[in-house]
Amino acid sequence: MNAQRYAELFRAEARERLTEINTALLAIERGDGRAPCTDRVDELFRSVHNMKGMSAAMGYQSIRDLSHALETLLEKLRRDASSPSPAIIDALFDAVDLLESGVVAVATDADAVTDVASMVQALESLAAARDPDAPAALMPTMEWPALHATAQTPTHSRRFTPPRSTRLTPGYESRFTPPLGGRVVGASFPPTDGRRSVRVDAARLDTLMTLVGELVIARGRLAELTRHAQQSELAEVVTQASRLIGSLQDEITRSRMIPVGQAFERFERLVRDASHEVGKQVTFELRGTDIEVDKSVLDEIGEPVMHLLRNAIDHGIETPSQRKKSGKPPLARLLLSAERDRSAVVIRVEDDGRGIDVDRVLARARESHLVDSSQMTLTDAEILGLIARAGFSTSAAVTRLSGRGVGLDVVATRVKSLGGSVELATVPGKGTTMTVRLPVTLAIIQALLARTAGEVYALPITHVVETMVLTPSMSRCEDGREVLEIRGEKLPSTRLRVRLGHAPREGEPGHVVVLDLPGRRIALVVDEFIGQQEIVVKPFDAARGMPQIFSGATILPNGAPALILDARAVA
Repeated sequence: MNAQRYAELFRAEARERLTEINTALLAIERGDGRAPCTDRVDELFRSVHNMKGMSAAMGYQSIRDLSHALETLLEKLRRDASSPSPAIIDALFDAVDLLESGVVAVATDADAVTDVASMVQALESLAAARDPDAPAALMPTMEWPALHATAQTPTHSRRFTPPRSTRLTPGYESRFTPPLGGRVVGASFPPTDGRRSVRVDAARLDTLMTLVGELVIARGRLAELTRHAQQSELAEVVTQASRLIGSLQDEITRSRMIPVGQAFERFERLVRDASHEVGKQVTFELRGTDIEVDKSVLDEIGEPVMHLLRNAIDHGIETPSQRKKSGKPPLARLLLSAERDRSAVVIRVEDDGRGIDVDRVLARARESHLVDSSQMTLTDAEILGLIARAGFSTSAAVTRLSGRGVGLDVVATRVKSLGGSVELATVPGKGTTMTVRLPVTLAIIQALLARTAGEVYALPITHVVETMVLTPSMSRCEDGREVLEIRGEKLPSTRLRVRLGHAPREGEPGHVVVLDLPGRRIALVVDEFIGQQEIVVKPFDAARGMPQIFSGATILPNGAPALILDARAVA
């Protein structure tokens, strides 16, 4: 038997079961009305039972023992058909954290043994504690007989959002504290509706995408050579090959598309733990979980979204008493949503908290000499520019959630590296919305090619609204800056030649690209257009002294390299 092969399969399956367990447990705690509690407990029981069987088959004794103790407690809950007490909920969460720790341990060392004795004892004690009307003995679970213990656990009234209790039963104290936001729970996959599917190593998909990218470059080069050859038979073959390469590219791209819900589901647990940590009551809502993005994008958005959620809980949302004083319900609302906008995916984190204190941000900025002392107001864009600076924080003290001024800096840096943008909208006393716009895929994109000062540059089509020839009558000068009047609308103008450090071109007609950026439109002036085509994005690090306006590089059909412009940086 190939032990390594089955170990990989176990880890993949275990991550899926852990996601299912966390999702069901969170639904039970919040009293999810979409299904009876007994249905959720049944769902939880099945996932734990599968985990037990898998770990037993692999010989992972500690994971099997902990799964069995969990199964025993869940069997009692199934028979009681009642909502579990907060003590039981907390014990189940602790047990799931330890279960995940055990899976992570065997992922790095197959012989690793996780100490689960105290947790097993606590679960057994909770399972043994019963109401007067409960059966005299616990029913055995499917493979192993039920384990018994004598410790008793007091019952509690049902509650939904109190801080986690620290002591569950005599002799047991919760010792496992998961790092907030540091969970490694894998994504669960939706039912296949009878369709056949196979597991494919993500590295193979990455390799296929790289190869099809090279094919796209070769296709462009071949089409360029064919135009000069003027051979009809060769042109026909190249056209057919181009069509086949395009179909192959589409299929590989679709095979890498994953619903964002697979990344979003793990944040339910993060929000639960973080809100308990700071003593706040939060209801978490997910929307647009079926929106699909490329796997490479999904892998990268987890950390930025985590920071945005934690920032909203710690800075934005008030405590229940503060919300009551403001005339708000004690239960705050936190929304994480995704939607498609042309060739981009838009992710929003929205809360109904206190909003950003502009005066506090302004005072902190003055202390750090980031704004002029005479400045009295800040726009939303200026607020974001300040709070996203490394080390900038308005917190008086450092907590486990925030206070070091790194969260939004990480968000801004990561999103920019992906060719995306971040936008902020805040209303004091009403709440804050953070919007992240990212390309659906990072590998192959549609781009507009333009030549300026003899060099060709690529501009992602995501931000392009229209193009036109520049005429002298369009140009105006207002407040010391050039604006272009296009169909009655005045747009601030940026000349790419000037941004690149070249002298302005006098007396020569230019071309205009109207760019739609978050909250505004601008006109970018280039020397001439070449056309629109698909480009393969390659990583690019600007050399020292170069303008910081490039997000990547590509290879043109003639084999020459071209830099990809960052639309927001150019503006």
